[in-house]
Amino acid sequence: MILIKKGILHDGNGSVLDGVDILIENTLIKDIGYDLKASDLTEVVDAKDKVILPGFIDSLNVWGCMGPGWGDNDLNEHSNPVTPAMDVVYSFDQDSMMFQRVFEYGVTSAGITPSTKNVIGGNAAVFKTYGDHPYKMLVKEKAAMISSITAETKKLYGPKNLTPMTKMGAFSLLTEALRKALEYKGKKEKDYNGDYEALLKVLDKEMPLFINCSTKADMDAIEMALKDFDIDVVFTGAFGIHKDVTKILGRRTGIVLGDLTCAMSYKNSMVDFSAIKKLVEEDMDIAISSCGDNAASGKESLLWNAILYYKNGLDSEDVLKMITSIPSKILGVDNRIGSVEIGKDADLSIWSANPIETYAARAEAVYINGENILNSRRVASCW
Repeated sequence: MILIKKGILHDGNGSVLDGVDILIENTLIKDIGYDLKASDLTEVVDAKDKVILPGFIDSLNVWGCMGPGWGDNDLNEHSNPVTPAMDVVYSFDQDSMMFQRVFEYGVTSAGITPSTKNVIGGNAAVFKTYGDHPYKMLVKEKAAMISSITAETKKLYGPKNLTPMTKMGAFSLLTEALRKALEYKGKKEKDYNGDYEALLKVLDKEMPLFINCSTKADMDAIEMALKDFDIDVVFTGAFGIHKDVTKILGRRTGIVLGDLTCAMSYKNSMVDFSAIKKLVEEDMDIAISSCGDNAASGKESLLWNAILYYKNGLDSEDVLKMITSIPSKILGVDNRIGSVEIGKDADLSIWSANPIETYAARAEAVYINGENILNSRRVASCW
C-alpha cells in the first residue's frame, strides 16, 4: 500500500480538498480522507502543500504508433478513404509510446487514433502511457470511430484523382457508408462485411463518431449530413467552435478541441475563447487535446494547450476537467480513469504547484496503476 499524506487534491470533478490523504492498494485508489491509517504500508508520501491532480488524458493523439522522426508510420492506411474496419490497437508499440515519456508531464492515458485524414479512418483506442505490453496498457478498445471532412482529406486524395477531391465528395462517402451499413443491418441473411460490422457499433450507439473538422461551416455541414442518423457525434479539432453549437449538437456527445501550440497555424485565429467559456459554463462536454489534422507529438503539448485556455479566461478547475474527467467521459472510460475517486485506477500526479496556473510547477511524482513512474521506470524505451 501507498499512503499519500496531506496534499491539496483537485479531484477532476471540480472539488478541491486541502490536507487530504489518499490510500493506494495495488493498482486502485482504496480510500480518500483525513488522517487515514493503514497497516502493511510499503510507502508514505508527504504531500503537504503539494498539488495532487488526476492523471491527464489526451483525447486523441498518435503516440505509440509513430517512431522517431515520424518515419515508422503504421497509422495512415491511405489506400482507401473509407476504412472503418481498421483498428489502431494493431499499430500500438509501447516502446514508441515511451519515446516521448509523456507521463513526465502528467499524461497517464491517451486516446490513440488511426488516420485523421480518411473520411472514415477506423477505430481509436485508449491506452495508459506506461507499461511493458500493449494489452496491459489498453484501457478500452474501439473507443471511437474516426472520421474527417477537413481540407487535408481533399489534399490527400485529390492528387490521386480519387474521391474526395471536394468537401461534397467527402460527405458523399461518409453518408453512403452509413446508409449501406444500415441496409446491411436490416438484412436477415447477409454475407459478412467487416466495414459494415464496424459501422454498426456507431449506428447502435456503442461508440461515438469522432469527426475531424475545422470551421463553423464544417460543423453546420456535419449537422445537415447526419440529421437522418441517430448516432453520437463528437467534433474534433473544432477550431471554429461557436456559442450556438448547442443547437447543432443537441443530444450528442461533445467536442474535443484541437492543438493550438503551433504558433504558425492559421487555425489558431479561428478560436473564440469567449464562446468556449460560455459553452463550458453551460456544462457542455468539451475536452482539450493535441488533435487536429496533424496530432502533436510533444510531451508538453497537452499541458501547454490547457494553459492557453486558462490564460484566455477559463477557470483552472474547468480547464482541469477538460483534460481529465471530460475526456474520460467522451471516450467511455470514466469508470476507470479521469478523476481521483475511491475504486478508480490509481493514476494521479503530485506537483509543486498547480501546473495549469504557473509555469514554475514541477511534477514530483506520477502514478500509473499505483506505481510512481518517475522513480521506477522499470521498462526502458528502446529509443
